[in-house]
Amino acid sequence: MKLRRGKASPKKEAADFTATGKDKDGFDVKYISSDKVTFIKNIENEYTKLVLGVGLENTGLTDFVLSRSGRGVFSCVHFNKGDFLVEYRGQLINILFVCDHIPVYHDALKVFMFEFCFNGKLLCVDAAREDGSLGRLVNDDHINPNSNMKIITVKGKPHLCLIATRSINPGEEITYNYGDSEWPWRSKVLKMTLHCY
Repeated sequence: MKLRRGKASPKKEAADFTATGKDKDGFDVKYISSDKVTFIKNIENEYTKLVLGVGLENTGLTDFVLSRSGRGVFSCVHFNKGDFLVEYRGQLINILFVCDHIPVYHDALKVFMFEFCFNGKLLCVDAAREDGSLGRLVNDDHINPNSNMKIITVKGKPHLCLIATRSINPGEEITYNYGDSEWPWRSKVLKMTLHCY
């Protein structure tokens, strides 16, 4: 009788994928398009009708900044809580040298610099270079993320890996909390003028 092998632990799976420098299957990169923007605006319009009794066009709401746009990583399969998802891959830099790198980047690329502490050293993974890896495309969600960043040590080197914090269904966007910084896409500028008579 042949024994069935169990699934590798998330840490072992993360170590295997980081060693090969490849992403695992089960993900798709999608553009978060204007269709999503329209959908979000339609939902907000319905919400304001429900709460205020009028649509957005009659409230004086202007300058709404959407929380996300561009590319995102979406699940094509089911993932369980605790599963390894993807590695945040890039150039590993000692934090002392980060200051030399940051000025050469446009502000839009600075979001790809992930700073962390490892063995008493301040380090950074610079994922600004488009390399085809998925981890650099995972978007921020500071309210309801479905994964978080963990440091996995492989052959003495740190690797930043996203681990599922809850069950993730096919079609869901993979997200994590980028931290406490005040990222521009987190702010919704709402100017509201309500005339009460």
